Amino acid sequence: MNQSMISAASSMNGIQRKLDIVADNMANLNTNGYKRKSATFADVLTNVRQHDKDYRLPGRATPMGYTLGYGSYLTALSRDFTQGALKQTGVSTDFALEGNALFELELDNGQSAWIREGAFHYSIDPNTKEKVLVTAQGDKVLDKDGAEIRIGLDQEIQVNDKGQVFATKNGLTVVPNPIATLKVVKPISPELLIQTENNYYVMAPNTNRNAIVEDLDLTQNQAVHVRQGMIEQSNVSLIDEMNDLIQAQRAYQMSARALTSGDAMWGLANNLRA
Repeated sequence: MNQSMISAASSMNGIQRKLDIVADNMANLNTNGYKRKSATFADVLTNVRQHDKDYRLPGRATPMGYTLGYGSYLTALSRDFTQGALKQTGVSTDFALEGNALFELELDNGQSAWIREGAFHYSIDPNTKEKVLVTAQGDKVLDKDGAEIRIGLDQEIQVNDKGQVFATKNGLTVVPNPIATLKVVKPISPELLIQTENNYYVMAPNTNRNAIVEDLDLTQNQAVHVRQGMIEQSNVSLIDEMNDLIQAQRAYQMSARALTSGDAMWGLANNLRA
């Protein structure tokens, strides 16, 4: 296989990965809390070949030699954590975050996970007859001390923009002080977060929590706020994704034509008769 076919095939493989990412973004256009994925590509192998001295013609302005590449490949997959639009729901257990932050959860296996979508609800503890704040999958939403957030069966929660949780009954605060504070973290190395099912984020294997997320104290942080009764929508822009889709499709077509042309030339060479 000659260099042109290697380059075309390599590029087609990289562009296919790009198309998969665009398709994933478009499929999650209406997924609450979804963060857009983007890809970074690099040359597979690039070197400079020397020209024959006959190429040094009078008036030549460019240096001798030419760059020879072998296509491109996917080097990194990153998340765009920019703010999505907020949608008001009026549900007391729905929460949205303004700013670069994530809610912290505890999974059934005791491990930590994080989520941007704050569509929570109550689960009844049969032992204590209390309501526990959980995700749609039943995973516990944590407070700043790593404990569950619990209230009585006849109570509701009210949360201010600092994430402080108050228990209310018939619209009145049960106790003047907050019973808990939502645990919120800032992703400092989002590339080390792995997205799983249910729109959760978990740590990559063999990584340190302190290198990935940083605990936030919203009473001291003016950049992050909690909004009760709201849900953050996806930050995917259909216009941007369609633009990327068209560009990727055209690049794929050009690479496919280059591969076909290379194959045709090899066919001609193989059919030559001495």
